[in-house]
Formats: sequence, structure tokens, C-alpha cells
Amino acid sequence: MNTQTRREIRFGLITLALSALLFTLGAVLRGPFDIADPGSYIIRAALSPNYVPGWTLILIGAVLQLHGSFGLYRYLTYQADNLLAFVGLVLRIVGIALAFPLFTFLAVNAPAIAQLYQQGNQEVLSVFEANFTGLGLALLGVGAVAAIIGVILFAIAIWRDGRLPKWTAVLFVLGVLLQPFAAIFTIELLGLVLLLISTGMIAWKGWQESVPVAGQLGPDINHTSYE
Repeated sequence: MNTQTRREIRFGLITLALSALLFTLGAVLRGPFDIADPGSYIIRAALSPNYVPGWTLILIGAVLQLHGSFGLYRYLTYQADNLLAFVGLVLRIVGIALAFPLFTFLAVNAPAIAQLYQQGNQEVLSVFEANFTGLGLALLGVGAVAAIIGVILFAIAIWRDGRLPKWTAVLFVLGVLLQPFAAIFTIELLGLVLLLISTGMIAWKGWQESVPVAGQLGPDINHTSYE
């Protein structure tokens, strides 16, 4: 493993675990998210002092998840190509990219909409509804399906690879599959904790594996011989 690969794996996997930590802390700060009636949720919760910090952490976590997914891909493929890991990476990127506008909207625009609504301007709800109906809702659905399938493919790749404990693959999948149950806050938190445990172990194992062996020379080191 050369220095560049080692750096990509180490910092990528650490970023993956950090994104799970930010998702968890963000959910705790944000509180329960009423996925069945998001409009009422925003009007009720967006002016809370913990709302913006919570969704901001989630937004940052989504950005870090992109780099973290790449780090996991590099870990699974630095010894040999892995088609499942590659497709998983692509689908994760698609899913996060489609969800990113929603996270941005909830973190940035929702407090302003809630404030205007409480001042008597009920027409601002149309701005919110546009993001959760029609094309906006369809894109969110496609993004969610792509992200879930990407995680499942990553988990299968982890299971088959054999270098990581197999339970990390199981927790990785369960942690993501429980997220659609955000209406039940305890289940959502359970999923996030499982994801945090899984990615934390993946980062630790990946770091250990990338530690240079004493006397090992990477391909990026120049050799000089003396006679």
C-alpha cells in the first residue's frame, strides 16, 4: 500500500465514522422529525434554538458521507477490483446528492418559512409543499432507494471481502434501513447508533490494516543501492 492509498483509506474511513457521529448528534439536537406531516413539523419546530444546529450537523454529515463512501470504496478495492463496491459508491453518491437539497432547505429556509407563517403569511407554505410534492417528492424517493441499495451493496462487499468483522456489514445495513422510521424517534436513534458503531469499527480496522509494517517499503519509496 503506497502513501497516497494509505491516506485515502485512513482519512476516508475516519470521515465515514465522523459523518455517522454528526448524523447522530444532529438528530438528538433536532428532535423527532414528523415524516408523515413535515409541514406541521417545520412550523412547530423550526424556531427552536436547537433546530438549525441540528440540521446543520446533518447537512455537514451528508457532505462528509460522500468522502467517507469513497474511503470505504478505496479500502475494499485497493487489493483487487470490486464491482459491488463501485456500484455501491455510485448509488450512495446519487442518493446523497438528491437528498442534499432537502437537507439544505430544512437547515436554511425552514426557519424563515416558520417565522413568516407565525407572522400571518400562510402563503409561504406553498414554498415548502413544492419540495414535498410532485417532482420534488419523486426525486427524494429515487435518492432514498439509491442510497439504501448502495449501502446494501457495500455491506455485501464487506461481507465477501472478509477483512472486516461480518457484524459490521449487518449493522451498516440495519443502521440505514431504520432511518425511514424517523417518525418513531427511538428507532431512528437506534439506527444511527448502529451506524456509528459499524463505521467506527470499520475506521479502526482500516487504520490498523494501513499501518506500515516494519521494514516494508511502499512502491512510492525510491531505492538507492551502494556498492
